Amino acid sequence: MEKGENMSATRKKSLSIVYNGVEAWKDLSPHIEQFSYTDAVDESDKITLSVIDRDLKWAGAWIPKKGDVIMPAIILENWNYENEKMTFNCGSFVVDDFSFSAPPLTGSINGVSAPVNTNFKESGNSRTWEAATIQVIAAELAGKYGLEIVYDADEIPVAKTEQNERTDSEFLKALCEKYGLGLKVYANRLVIWDYRQYYSKPAIMTLTPSMVSNWGYRSTMQGTYTGAKVSYTDPGTKKSVSVVIGSEERLYKTTQKADSEADARRIGEGAILKANRKETTMQIQLPPKLSLVATENVEISGFGKMDGKYFIQKVSHQIKKNGYNMQVSLSRIPESGIQTNTEQNAETAKNERHGETYIIKKGDTLWNLAQQYYGDPTKCTAIYEANKEEIERAAKKNGKSGSNGGYWIFPGQSIKIP
Repeated sequence: MEKGENMSATRKKSLSIVYNGVEAWKDLSPHIEQFSYTDAVDESDKITLSVIDRDLKWAGAWIPKKGDVIMPAIILENWNYENEKMTFNCGSFVVDDFSFSAPPLTGSINGVSAPVNTNFKESGNSRTWEAATIQVIAAELAGKYGLEIVYDADEIPVAKTEQNERTDSEFLKALCEKYGLGLKVYANRLVIWDYRQYYSKPAIMTLTPSMVSNWGYRSTMQGTYTGAKVSYTDPGTKKSVSVVIGSEERLYKTTQKADSEADARRIGEGAILKANRKETTMQIQLPPKLSLVATENVEISGFGKMDGKYFIQKVSHQIKKNGYNMQVSLSRIPESGIQTNTEQNAETAKNERHGETYIIKKGDTLWNLAQQYYGDPTKCTAIYEANKEEIERAAKKNGKSGSNGGYWIFPGQSIKIP
């Protein structure tokens, strides 16, 4: 038992474990030596129950089965102040591996965050997707497995992509990474987010040396990049065009083909973001702070040159009968975003072309027009809102129920650049 400072109530930690729909912690607690939970952005969340069983129950009636569903929660009482009770739901996990040895009977039961239908991660499929968006593709795949989708990113059009005998999980993760998006399954939800947007969120906490029990720091140039080179086929000339995003000191050259200049820039930025998450990292161990979860930002202060804003990559919880610690993996967020060699030209173009009439050509999207005129593809919504009536009218004229927010535009349309 641990005592909080200036508190008369004893700090308590416990678990709730719902096993195949039944609250089982009361029966399981005498046999659980350690509970581990890992919350991460680049891998599936995982849990491990380390057990010891002198009564051999786990070898008999309690022996787990692959596909069993475990829903654990961490419960803290009187942790920060008297009469406080916090419950942290870890999510839903499918048992995918377990092992035992004796005597005495000890073992581990491992679960992974995934739909109960394991085909999401195990069965390969082939399919070609055309004229879609990442959100549309993700929503359709999530629906196959009864998952709710949470999409926290801009709309990204995908002209064509092929699955080619990959699992739905592997295919969707690769597609998201291609465009700088993160993906994870949590609590029966398929969650997709944009690293650029999440990096810009405020820090939820400032961590100082007095708050951590130990830490490690690493900075490397190996495998990191200052820029990326991506090619696409110009729809007018049918020639291959290369686009450099960032600078050429350490240039990442991808073999992935883009659909347009805007698509090439998004792919290049995604490649740089993914690679550079390992450039400057910290590992810290500290007493439990349940607000620290993967995808949030923290401020590191009091560590000298290592101070700055960091993104939480992974949080590992380890709960034993006599202790509870957290390991947090952080990657430093660059103080400035990716600098492109067209930003100044884009700003000039924006000022010169304000109010210009533009005729839609084959291969155009509002996304790449916003990049061309503003240097910021996310401003495609401003172009859509300024031309909403005309865009919707043209969509219906071409047999569509609507333009899907400007996704469907057609050659020959006349629009105004606001």
